[in-house]
Amino acid sequence: MNFRTLFADSCLVLCALFWGIGFVSMKDSLAFYPTWWLLSMRFGGGTLLMGACFYRRIAASFKSGHAILDIASGATIGIFLFLGMGVQTLGLNFTGAGKQAFLTAGYIVMVPLIIWAMSRKFPGWLCVAGSVICFAGMGLLTSDIADPLNIGDVLTIISALFFAAQIIAISRCALKSDPFVLTFWQFLVSLVCSLVLAFIFEGRFVWRGMDSLPDLLFIVFFCTFLCFTIQNVAQKHTSAAHAALLLGLESVFGLLGGVFMLGEIFTSQMGLGCSLIFGAVLLVEVAPAFARK
Repeated sequence: MNFRTLFADSCLVLCALFWGIGFVSMKDSLAFYPTWWLLSMRFGGGTLLMGACFYRRIAASFKSGHAILDIASGATIGIFLFLGMGVQTLGLNFTGAGKQAFLTAGYIVMVPLIIWAMSRKFPGWLCVAGSVICFAGMGLLTSDIADPLNIGDVLTIISALFFAAQIIAISRCALKSDPFVLTFWQFLVSLVCSLVLAFIFEGRFVWRGMDSLPDLLFIVFFCTFLCFTIQNVAQKHTSAAHAALLLGLESVFGLLGGVFMLGEIFTSQMGLGCSLIFGAVLLVEVAPAFARK
């Protein structure tokens, strides 16, 4: 494994950390704002930050004649991102943050299977085994807190399918486009879609005061601007199935965030689940290097 791939993988683990904690922040924010206005603020802030930081790259894409490709690629990723985040956030109104972290990470199993079905290229037994072990570990992590499936859980499982499609779309589009420009357009498309639904279903926007600001700032800067930019850059140097496995660590960080931030109980069974997930990551990360040696 070369340095670029190792660094990209490390960055994806950082994304998983922020997204795991982000489940808690999103759950808290839903007490102040309805779903579509919350997503509008999330993607609106991300769009403004991308425009302010990378406006020269965005302008350069128009001058170089790559703008149409960048916009089309960003829009494709943005649609899947919007669908994934929208359905997921709707589901979070009806289920717990820790449980949703597990269910969302179902894309770990979905990504290699979708790639296999689309390209008829087997992703490798290590990747398949790592995905299954990781998913089993998540089951142990959440079985202590899981209730019977409800509408929120069903919506979350559907969102995992959209996130799987987003990861695959990034792996195909990031190779041909500037990842920073790509991130700007995917945020802008997600913002427009969120605003349309917010005006249709939730009426005018109402600011809920400073109590909601810390969670919003964390969601906008770390979970949106920073993490999605890192994901788009990192996936230029690693496979979609590999990225899905590493990003699936958000389920572990999501539950640990609940333990340390919300005072939830951590059991030995949940500890075994964490061990399985980290073991699955090591299987995919380290085993190929030993095999080559």
